[in-house]
Amino acid sequence: MPTLRSSVAAAATVACLLGLVACTAPSDDTAEPTATPTGPAGIVASMRPADRPTCLPEGAAAVTTGPEDDPTLVAFAGSGTRGVVLAPQSDGQVCQWARELVRLVEEGYLVATFSWSDVGERSFTDAVDVLRGVGATEVAFVGASKGGMYAAALADELDPVAVVALGPPVEYDGHDAHATASSYTGPLLVVASTEDRSVPALSSKLVSRADDPATFVELTGSAHGVQLLNGEHREQVEQLIDDALASGFGG
Repeated sequence: MPTLRSSVAAAATVACLLGLVACTAPSDDTAEPTATPTGPAGIVASMRPADRPTCLPEGAAAVTTGPEDDPTLVAFAGSGTRGVVLAPQSDGQVCQWARELVRLVEEGYLVATFSWSDVGERSFTDAVDVLRGVGATEVAFVGASKGGMYAAALADELDPVAVVALGPPVEYDGHDAHATASSYTGPLLVVASTEDRSVPALSSKLVSRADDPATFVELTGSAHGVQLLNGEHREQVEQLIDDALASGFGG
C-alpha cells in the first residue's frame, strides 16, 4: 500500500511536470531539457497555480480554473489513474474533506477536492477535468449534501465509475438527482441519518434506486453530510465508501 509521503510526492511530481508548481531543476548545466506533458487538450492550459491550503499535506498541489472573477479552487494529491473527486457541502471548501483526502490517498487513489464558485455545476465539472488532466483515467464521485446531489445529478453526463452521496437533497440549484431521472447504472450509494434536520432522510432516499435497496443506507442519529465521517458511524461510513469505490474500480 502506498504511503502518504510517496503519494503526495507523486502528486507534486505530476504538478511540476504540468507546470502548475515550481520545480527544482538539477544544477548540472549540461542536463538535457525534458518535455512537459500537456494532458488533455484545453484542461491543463486552463489551470492556474494556487497556494496549497495549509489544511492539506505537504506535497499536495492546488490550482484555480474557470473565470478569473469566479474561479474554482481545486486541490489534489495522490498518484495513479484511479481518481476520486470529493465534493463539499454548500458551506464547505477544500479543507472540509482534508482527512478523507489523506485516507484515500493512502489507499492508492489520486484524489481531488474543491471549493465552490458561484456556479455549482461548473465547479464540479472543473474538478473532474483537473483530476483527469493530471492523470486519472477513471473517476469516482463522493459528495456530501450539495456535493452529493451534484455527484448523482451529473453522473449521466460525466460518467463516473461510482457515486457515493452523504445526505444529499434530491433537488438543488435547479438540478434533479432523482434516481428515476437518471440513466446512470453504475455503483451508487446514498447514506442518510434518520434525524438529519438539514436534509430529511426521505429526500435523500429518492436519490437511491427504489428497485435496489442496497443503494440506500439509513443510520441512526442526526449527522448531516460530512459529519457522518466524524461521529459514531465513522468507521462504517468509511467502509461503505471503500466498498463502493472497490466496486466501481473493479476491486
